[in-house]
Amino acid sequence: MSDEFIKIATEEINEEIQAISTILKSCKDNDDVYQNSKDLQSHTHKIKGLAPMMGQEGLGAICSTLDAILKQINDGKKVEGIFDILFEALPHMENSMSQSNYDMNGISDKITNFSSNLK
Repeated sequence: MSDEFIKIATEEINEEIQAISTILKSCKDNDDVYQNSKDLQSHTHKIKGLAPMMGQEGLGAICSTLDAILKQINDGKKVEGIFDILFEALPHMENSMSQSNYDMNGISDKITNFSSNLK
């Protein structure tokens, strides 16, 4: 990938993460996430596609899982604990973009387990 692509992709992903942060700051609980799930999902969807193309596979993977969960919410499913998991994932998303070789394994495992336990 060209340096220009990496620069633009980095800016776009940081904007998407900031948008998620802004939405989450307006939320207090799961119900607020349900109300904002379409917007949140549009941001996770963009990150899941763009992040792996610039070498951020860990970020892409967690956003792929979050995207799938948010799609279920968009389809009417109530997902207990979604507010907490999104709120916990956010700083890891931010750190993955600001720190080279940031370890996403812990949060990735937690999100995968959360997703696997959905009924």
